[in-house]
Amino acid sequence: MFLYYRISFVASLLALAVWAITVAIYEAPRHGDGYGPDPLGVLLYLSLWPVGLLLAHSGLLACLVRTRQPASILQGRQGIAIHLALGAGFLVYVLYKFHPG
Repeated sequence: MFLYYRISFVASLLALAVWAITVAIYEAPRHGDGYGPDPLGVLLYLSLWPVGLLLAHSGLLACLVRTRQPASILQGRQGIAIHLALGAGFLVYVLYKFHPG
C-alpha cells in the first residue's frame, strides 16, 4: 500500500506541476481573430478534471495510509496536510485563471 501511495503521490505532483506550468506560460489568442476556439486552451480547460481527480485520488490514499502509522513523508506521514494544501492551491489557481468574472 505504501508503494502504491508513493507512486500516486509522485504522479499527482508531476501532473499538477506540468499542468500549472503549461497554464502559466500559455497565452490565449486575441478575441475576434476568426479562427474559433484555440485547441490548446480547450485542452487545458478540459484537463482540469483529470488533474483534480488524480490529486483527490492521492489524497484519499493518504487517508487510508495514515491509519498504518507511516514513518516518512513519502509513506504518507504528512500526506493529508500536503494534499489539502495542494488541493486548495489548485482550486485557487483554477478560479483565478479560468473564472470569467
